[in-house]
Amino acid sequence: MTTWNTAAADAMLKQVFQDPLFDGVVLHSKVLDLFQQNSNVKEGPQGRYVELAHMFGYNEGIGARNEDGFLPIPGNPTFVNGRVYLKKNLAVAQMTRNVMANAVKSKAAFADWAEIELTKTERGLQADLDRQAIGFGAGIICRIDDAAPDATVGIDAPYGLAGNVKGWAPGIRRGMTIVAGPNADGSSLRSNGQSAMVLSLNKAGNAGGGIVTFDRDVSAIGWAQNDYLFRGDDLGNNAPVNGVEVEMMGLAGLVDDGTILDTLQNISRTDYDEWKAQYVDADAAPYSGAAAEILFLRMMDDAEELGGGMVSTFIMSNAAFRNAFVEVQKQLGYGAMTGPANQKMGTKGIQVYYGDKSVNLRAFPKMIPGRVYGLDTSTLWRYHLSGFEWDDLTGAIWKQVAVGQGIKDAWYAYGRTEMEFGCSDPQRNVFADGIDETVA
Repeated sequence: MTTWNTAAADAMLKQVFQDPLFDGVVLHSKVLDLFQQNSNVKEGPQGRYVELAHMFGYNEGIGARNEDGFLPIPGNPTFVNGRVYLKKNLAVAQMTRNVMANAVKSKAAFADWAEIELTKTERGLQADLDRQAIGFGAGIICRIDDAAPDATVGIDAPYGLAGNVKGWAPGIRRGMTIVAGPNADGSSLRSNGQSAMVLSLNKAGNAGGGIVTFDRDVSAIGWAQNDYLFRGDDLGNNAPVNGVEVEMMGLAGLVDDGTILDTLQNISRTDYDEWKAQYVDADAAPYSGAAAEILFLRMMDDAEELGGGMVSTFIMSNAAFRNAFVEVQKQLGYGAMTGPANQKMGTKGIQVYYGDKSVNLRAFPKMIPGRVYGLDTSTLWRYHLSGFEWDDLTGAIWKQVAVGQGIKDAWYAYGRTEMEFGCSDPQRNVFADGIDETVA
């Protein structure tokens, strides 16, 4: 009689849960679907990458001449090559031998376990990819806003950007391990990158910046005021290595005017203004922090007139979306319907009309506070070779846990996706800062 063991179950494990896991990540994400998939990836000595060719200017000779005039002389366009390197993101599931035994007793038992455990892995991967899709590749979660950090630490500056509120917005939750360092480029991490685990998070503390409780006194490992916090553990972390980011490039770097990120995809925004996104100061008059219709029209105008783009989506924080909703309510007649039926509140969505098209406003809780992106999504790309893949080089995805010379009665599986976000033409996109998030 043949015994059904983990080797026999290996084919089922790979076939049933590999692609659906990544498909579910994209489907349930509020950001990843904005990026079009592109699998035109090359491999070289420095890893997997995408080679991009950009032409700034045209080889054109245009002009009006008299009857016997000379033909216009064509100009010379400027060609610049960009390069996008894929980044590796890992997800791990681990369980004891008893759980493993129960998982493979029957197809139904395994399916029940996988629905619970792998869904947790999927959600964790989804949350981290969503965070990376907003940042600028530095891996920064937030900064310390505490003159004397100990086991409780005040935080602010989500993604390392200036701001006193929502240091927790990129995603801090119980059980995460975090490392700290004085530099945004990840150099000189405190105590060689020793980590602390999050026990709880008070989002309202520190005047809305947040207060994190850790499992240790972080002053003992050198954490200090204004340090940058990165996701990581004692063996590795998401901070840049030798100044090179290991996380994916998100909207804060892709849609920027050079304030946050000068060099994108190997092209300098200082040298090429065409590589800068458009910017609107929403804190200044006539907007004064209001997410009003005129602000969105101005953003769409700038994207089209200055960059040749066509905004197809606005993305903002939930608080900024609420600000926009309040502005819509102020318009004559909105919400004025009354009658004997039950009253309805809220909104199914907000659209801004621009010529003969409408543009949707989308809310996303991990967004940079006070910021709105107007995106020409035809310029946004998600480069990767394949979806999420479980590692099965040993013949099975499950491997026994070893610590030093010892073998534990536990099993783990891990998978990876090699992916990067890119933008083919940043000038066709626009962003605004200064939206008031305190609007009730």
